[in-house]
Amino acid sequence: MEESKNMLRISNILNLTRQEFTVIEKHIYLITLLNLKEHQGFNINIDNIKEVVEIQFSATELKETNISRIKDSLDKLTSRKIFFDSSTKTNDYFGVVVPFSYANYSAIKGGKSTITIHLNGVCKKLFFELANGFTTMDLKAILNLKSNYSIRMYEVMNQYLNQGTWTVELIKLKNLLGLELSKYKSFTDFETRILTYSQKELWEHCGIYFEWTIAQKERKKITALTFTIRNKEKQEKAQVNADIKTTMEYIATLTPKEISEKSHILMTQYLLTEQQKNYVLSDINVFNEFIRVHAIIENMIKRNNPPKDRTKYLAKSLGLDKVKFKIT
Repeated sequence: MEESKNMLRISNILNLTRQEFTVIEKHIYLITLLNLKEHQGFNINIDNIKEVVEIQFSATELKETNISRIKDSLDKLTSRKIFFDSSTKTNDYFGVVVPFSYANYSAIKGGKSTITIHLNGVCKKLFFELANGFTTMDLKAILNLKSNYSIRMYEVMNQYLNQGTWTVELIKLKNLLGLELSKYKSFTDFETRILTYSQKELWEHCGIYFEWTIAQKERKKITALTFTIRNKEKQEKAQVNADIKTTMEYIATLTPKEISEKSHILMTQYLLTEQQKNYVLSDINVFNEFIRVHAIIENMIKRNNPPKDRTKYLAKSLGLDKVKFKIT
């Protein structure tokens, strides 16, 4: 399947660096990566690390119309740093690099506008090399995110999406987000301002859901978190299953009379014959399946994707269309 033109690739080493970019600067950085996609690959041979790489793209790709903000971002972009740390148990390897040495905006009044960026040659391997793993991201989705922290959460959540879980020390997470350790000392503040906010943005714009649990504490201080990460399809399925479980647990608390009353109320939402209704109520397995399918239909309606004919959907799911009833 051909990859969408909006999908960019970022090496996992580059993705797990600490970065200083603001939202607009981050957008420029990511658009730069998108334009470098054809040059990326495995075991890249960088002949001349002193030779800069020039990237040009239309300023309209930024989706930013305020010229003053663009000017300010380009002004600061050439001094922004990326902090990397690839140290292992046996070797220390860390440092700082300023990736962009030149940034220019040019436009014809009322016409085409262009942004030109120079990438420092020393960053070629960091930006081009994908041999140690890479993460594919949707630039179109990222451009809808309003917070730089949400963008960074999207990047790291995407990297661990296939694994489904990610455990990280809180200090490291703050470092990846570019947060000073003194900021949001209260975990409640960090949870509200960063985690909950970005959780909402990523679900709304990127189709990624994540939740977190405490993985480690030192006395009362939270020191590590475990994230559970799902794409839209898996999360919606998990939500449906949770709703079904809640419904079934509720049904189990009811008396036979209450079950009968509530079942008849539910059945009024479907154009079932009396024989079909009696068939559902007379078999506990069919009845449980009726409750399960009804919960699925309700979830489909909540997601604005209802079945074309809910009665036919139910009947087919329960096998009612294949049951031969006696003609009376």
